[in-house]
Amino acid sequence: MDRGFDFGFQMRVMAAPDPEFNQALRDARVIGCGYGFQRLDGISQTIPCITLVGTNKAAFLRAYQEFVRWGCEEDGDVIDVNLLLQADGGYNLWIGPEIERTMYRTIPQSALFDTMVMGLSWIKHIDSTNAMVHEIKRYCSTGLHPVFIYAALGNPDNPSSGHVKLIPEWKGILKFDLKIIEQANAPSGSLFAASRERSSKRQSQPESKLAPEDLHRRRLRTLDTAFPVSRERVRRSSLVDEVRRLPGFDSVTDTQVVQGAINLMMSAELVAGDRHYRQLTGDVDKAIWSAIASRVEFADGGARPADMPPSLVAKQVELDVKAALTKLKERNLHEAFPRLQEIFRSKACVDD
Repeated sequence: MDRGFDFGFQMRVMAAPDPEFNQALRDARVIGCGYGFQRLDGISQTIPCITLVGTNKAAFLRAYQEFVRWGCEEDGDVIDVNLLLQADGGYNLWIGPEIERTMYRTIPQSALFDTMVMGLSWIKHIDSTNAMVHEIKRYCSTGLHPVFIYAALGNPDNPSSGHVKLIPEWKGILKFDLKIIEQANAPSGSLFAASRERSSKRQSQPESKLAPEDLHRRRLRTLDTAFPVSRERVRRSSLVDEVRRLPGFDSVTDTQVVQGAINLMMSAELVAGDRHYRQLTGDVDKAIWSAIASRVEFADGGARPADMPPSLVAKQVELDVKAALTKLKERNLHEAFPRLQEIFRSKACVDD
C-alpha cells in the first residue's frame, strides 16, 4: 500500500527526571533556611545566599550529586529554586529541575517531537519569613541577580539558634533566576497553586487538538532540523517548478515538494529500493520518526533527493496531503488532487 507521511504530525514523547533528588532532600530533614552574603572572586559586590539547614549530611550529598549530574556546577539554573511568600507570614520553598533544561538534557532532539515534561518538586514550608527574604526579593527584581544556594547542618532541638555548619562538599550553586513571588501575585495554574504539600508532581498539560497552522510550523521545524541539506538541494534545483508544471499540481508549495522528495528518499533508505513506504511494515510512523531522529546530513556534493522524477514526487505529495487530511478527520478524501489541495490550503495546513 502506498503511504503518505507528513512531518508535522510529530510523535509525542515525555521526559521525566530522576526522583532521587526529591527523596534525598526529604531524607536530609530540612529544619529551616539561613541567609547571608558571600563573596565571589572577581566581583566586588557580595552575593546573597540561601542555605538549606538540615540534619542528614549523607542525604544532602546525595541530593547535590544528583544536581551535579544535571550540570549545576556549570549552570546553576538547571535547578529551579522558587519561594512563595504566603499571607500567613510563612513561605513555601520549591526545588526541582528546570523544565526547559530538563527537556534539553533528556530529549536532545526535542525539536523533532511533540514533547511533554513531567516535573517533580521538593517543597518545604517555612513557618516564618526572615526580613532578608524580602531584601533578596527586591534584589531579584534587578537586572542581574546571582544568588548562592548552600546546605548546612543544624541543631534539630534548637533550629533557630543560628549555629550551623556548612557542608563543604556542597559547593555553592550559583543561580541567576531565583524567583520569589507573593502568594497574591502568583500566576493562576502555576506550580505555586499548591500550598502546603510536602512534594508535588507537576506535568505540562497535553496540547489541545493539533491546529492546521501548528502542522505547518512543525513540518518546517522537522525539515529545518533533520533535513537541512536535502531541503536546500530541492529548493535550489528545478524540481519544484517541474512538479508544478504537471497537470493539477500548479498550486503545490515549495515545502510540499521538499517533503515529498524527502519521503521518497526515506522510503528507499528504510527498505532498499522502496517507493511511497509501500513495503514498510509494523509501526510505520515509529519507524520513520526513529530514522528521522537519528539522521545526520552532510553537504557532500550529492544530489538526492533533488534528482527524484517529478511524477513520483507529485504522487508522493498527493499521498502526503491525503495522509494529513485523514489525521485531521477530513472526510472528502475521494476527491481529485486539485480539490484535496484546495482543502489542504484552505485549512492553513501550508503557509508558503
